[in-house]
Amino acid sequence: MISNALQQLDLKALTGLILLLEERHVSRAAQRMSLSQSAMSRLLMRLRHAFDDPLFIRTSSGMAPTAKALELEGPIKLMLEQMASMQVSPDFDPNTSRRVFRLFTTHYQAQAYVPSIAERFYREAPMASLETTTITETSLLRQTEQSGDLYLCSDYIEVPNHFKRTLFGREKFRCIMSQSHPLANQPKLTLDDYMRYQHVLVNMGGSMRVVSDSLLGERAKERRFAFRTPYFMAALETVSRTQLLLSTSGLLPSRFQQVFGLVMKDLPFEFPDVHYYLCWPRTSSGDPAAEWFRQMAREVVQSLVPYPDHLG
Repeated sequence: MISNALQQLDLKALTGLILLLEERHVSRAAQRMSLSQSAMSRLLMRLRHAFDDPLFIRTSSGMAPTAKALELEGPIKLMLEQMASMQVSPDFDPNTSRRVFRLFTTHYQAQAYVPSIAERFYREAPMASLETTTITETSLLRQTEQSGDLYLCSDYIEVPNHFKRTLFGREKFRCIMSQSHPLANQPKLTLDDYMRYQHVLVNMGGSMRVVSDSLLGERAKERRFAFRTPYFMAALETVSRTQLLLSTSGLLPSRFQQVFGLVMKDLPFEFPDVHYYLCWPRTSSGDPAAEWFRQMAREVVQSLVPYPDHLG
């Protein structure tokens, strides 16, 4: 059991002991610590009390360390060196790293951004590994431990207070339909057109809240979601084979527009841009490997997002 007196010692006191061992003189040790001689004497008294040993004996040639003081020198020096090394972030070389990096993201962003992130990731860190995990609207709030290096989130993901968050860009919501849809050749959708057809809802596994309902007001009651799925690609292909409509961010549908034979149109009502963020636990802010991963991912997604935020 560590005594109360020993628990009260700080790094300054232990550093003082090492300097006293090196100098064998109170005044010279005090000078190296920028202390007065009386303050150094008081520090020595604390050390003696904590270790229950005189530590130094005055002789005609100076201060001679006791056997206890000499016994303490090695362990205390090692501890101080280890503490000092913790202040310096080790160099990180992605080219030689074998670290496993963990990326948490929604289904949409996994398909919109992760393939490009992975392409650059393995180009710069060929021996490292990348793991992705899906998040839902509230899943981050329910996790007791945050083990991810980076989280791709949108306005619809609730982010814990102990996360840092930075905006990387915006996307506009569009109305997606098949090329063979009766509305495909109309130059502009009306709200009546929009309400006349059934819709697809890509849910994220959280609440049943539909953001656009508040924008549609009373007319929201007229809209019927005939197909609900958490899988974005399934939603796109279903839209391509039916007369269902899908309202969603435009980047990913535009990428598969020719593959699935899709048409994209402006929504017939005002819908705010969707903001996308890079998020990470504050506890990982000083990790050079995580910082490399965040910067690399940020550069990738900002090269893809239609409206990047280079100052976020």
